[in-house]
Amino acid sequence: MAAFVFSLSTIILADETVPAIHSGVEILKRDMRDTLREAGERNVIRVVLDAFVGEERYKAQVTPQEILLTCGDDLGAMYALLSVSERALGIHPLDWWMGVKPKKQGVAAVSCASWESPSYAVRYRCWFANDEVLFTGWHQEEAQRAAVWKRLFETILRCGGNMVIAGTDREYDGRTLNRLALDMGLWLTQHHTEVLGARMFGRVYPDLQPSYTLYPDLFEGLWREAAEYYAGKRVVWAIGFRGQGDKAFWHDDAGYDTDEKRGEMISKIMRRQMEIVREKNPDARFSTNLYGEMMSLYRQGYLHVPDEVIKIWGDNGFGKMVSRRQGNHNPRTDAMPAENEPGENGIYYHISFYDLQAANHITMLQIPPREITAELERVLARNGGALWNINAGSVKPHIFMLDIVRRMWTDGHCDPAQAAREFAQTYYGSETVAPLLLAYGEAAVSYGLNADDKAGDQFYHFPLRALARSLLRSETDQAVPSLRWVAGDTSFRTQVNILGSIAEKGIPSWKAYNKQCRHGMEELPEEAASRVKETLLLPGVIHETGCRGLYAFCQACLHALNGQLLQAYLWTDKALEACREALTSMRSVSGRFAHIYDNDCFVGVGLSAQVLEAVRGWLRVRGDGEMLYDWEKRFLTPPEENRVVLQTHRTVQLSDDELCLRLRGEVNTETVPFE
Repeated sequence: MAAFVFSLSTIILADETVPAIHSGVEILKRDMRDTLREAGERNVIRVVLDAFVGEERYKAQVTPQEILLTCGDDLGAMYALLSVSERALGIHPLDWWMGVKPKKQGVAAVSCASWESPSYAVRYRCWFANDEVLFTGWHQEEAQRAAVWKRLFETILRCGGNMVIAGTDREYDGRTLNRLALDMGLWLTQHHTEVLGARMFGRVYPDLQPSYTLYPDLFEGLWREAAEYYAGKRVVWAIGFRGQGDKAFWHDDAGYDTDEKRGEMISKIMRRQMEIVREKNPDARFSTNLYGEMMSLYRQGYLHVPDEVIKIWGDNGFGKMVSRRQGNHNPRTDAMPAENEPGENGIYYHISFYDLQAANHITMLQIPPREITAELERVLARNGGALWNINAGSVKPHIFMLDIVRRMWTDGHCDPAQAAREFAQTYYGSETVAPLLLAYGEAAVSYGLNADDKAGDQFYHFPLRALARSLLRSETDQAVPSLRWVAGDTSFRTQVNILGSIAEKGIPSWKAYNKQCRHGMEELPEEAASRVKETLLLPGVIHETGCRGLYAFCQACLHALNGQLLQAYLWTDKALEACREALTSMRSVSGRFAHIYDNDCFVGVGLSAQVLEAVRGWLRVRGDGEMLYDWEKRFLTPPEENRVVLQTHRTVQLSDDELCLRLRGEVNTETVPFE
């Protein structure tokens, strides 16, 4: 069969004065260098623009002499060039983030057939690299950081995405990255706290009260600045009005003390923002995020959204289209577009989440894929396909779920079992890994009555540190206020029992999952086994050690409440041991993603270890006698040394680590049943 022989002699002819086309050509040339080894007959990949093909679309026609890519625009050309990379060179959309190296080959044969761009179920397909703290500390040098963001934008495009929100609240980097994204053909939009992409009022005017009532001209000046800066660019402008940071504006402007006043003000501001943007961008497209308090105002009829604005409905961070829990308040207001919802609608959907309570940030979303696909299919059935803003966090921990979303926004449906098999074959080289991808969500422990009440990585560490704080501050005569959402408002002891019971249930399920991962690794080649270790076993270890650590510390709290300080000391050491085990695994990541967890500041496994060290030391000071030698003397010294006392002690007192290590062989830890 006739074929186009792709070799190092192949040349690419395209108008590289167009930034997105230049970027696409450079990516394909890099992929050629990474994969091809041999020269051959000279032939051509030709990129031609023809608006009749359609916006963002392309057609590819192959002869032995030429691959002709006819593209509707520059973004269509980018997609076309990436399609050649995937079809001819075997570069898959998520290879880089999975640590898959390009396969070397002499030349690559492309059959003389045609293909064209897919049709997408979702119009605007966006990743929001939100709370991307793992990028900090992983690569410190500016050039390396820029390379990571280029790869992120490239990956969005390879996944069929066409839009990005590049990071969170960053002035210099934000604008620099936005320009880079635009040059690669991507659309921009903004999230709910950074409307219009404008600078935050609180950063520009830190000494002023952030009140639109007091300073309308200053606010509008910032909005106008953004509208002028991005004039004529690919932007869907996010409008609305929240306070400085992720909170409602009326926390800084007490005059708006009713929902009616609040809705009226936001509605007025949205209209004004649209006027400002249209001064420079007459054909501008807009969206607004019905997130948090905005959802409630809209449902009550106080927030009036113009018909031409895409309404973005937000999930709760756990895969369910209901309002998110904020603190101890969890109304679970329906956040799915109504069947007859007017206008265009989209979603803000979390694959990564951060709520300081139970969310996932450094591990994969713990909700089973079948529940995610079912919810996203419901979104599309409710005409919610105008814009999907997918919170991708720091990307690396969330690859499989991002692949699920890629399939959903392309085809409008996804069979999780088939997706797992294809993902496993593509990125691990064996379908035997597929059951591990599906078993992960099934192992997650439930903390509430709802199907999506599943514990993410934050669940183990934030409650643990809250309990530790109350214990150290001798505030155990009352419930910890911040834990009412999960453990009620009865007493500290009851909260400890509830949290300990939840953690206890998760230990065997995560142990079984990790055993399954280790068994699966035995049947794989070394490279694939290493990939399973870092992408599937590591999250399981973080969950298992999290459950063990929280369980052990709840045991410590109960023993401390019962006056059994030595037992509390030893159980705290067990919790610390679990934290350290997680840290060791996180620090063992090597290769491209070495140090990826160094800046784990949103879960804080390392912080939990520090807190537990402090609690352990405090318990020793309270229980080990004035000389900090009683426990050592009682359990570790010969009996005659206790009877004949000529000196208080003969050696330096043992450190907490050493004392606990030795006491483990002499003192059995006693388990208190959780009530």
